[in-house]
Amino acid sequence: MAQRPARPYQPDAMECAILLLLLVGPEERTRARLAEITLKRLWNRRRLRDEFLRDVQDWLFRAGWALFYAGTTFGIVKTKAVEGWPRVTSKELGNELEKVARGQFDFSRHYDLLFADETEE
Repeated sequence: MAQRPARPYQPDAMECAILLLLLVGPEERTRARLAEITLKRLWNRRRLRDEFLRDVQDWLFRAGWALFYAGTTFGIVKTKAVEGWPRVTSKELGNELEKVARGQFDFSRHYDLLFADETEE
């Protein structure tokens, strides 16, 4: 009698987090860039739904990692590495935020901030 093919399996969010951590690998690595196609292959998925990604992110966060989408690719970074980054606070924009609250802030003077600086390579 012929054997039936194995039933297809898609790992759940926790299992996908484990697979990604296995891929990222060495303890000394604190960050990595990942193509969407890599995650789809790794997790046996044709689409990466937002809710599913949030579930994977929750599991990764428990392990000390943050997964994020960066426009054209995904990134993963150890949360301890982020703790060493310079901190910015809203206090630095105190006067501007007061103007925003009063409806008096001129956003048009800052539209250029929304366009990537092509010279930053």
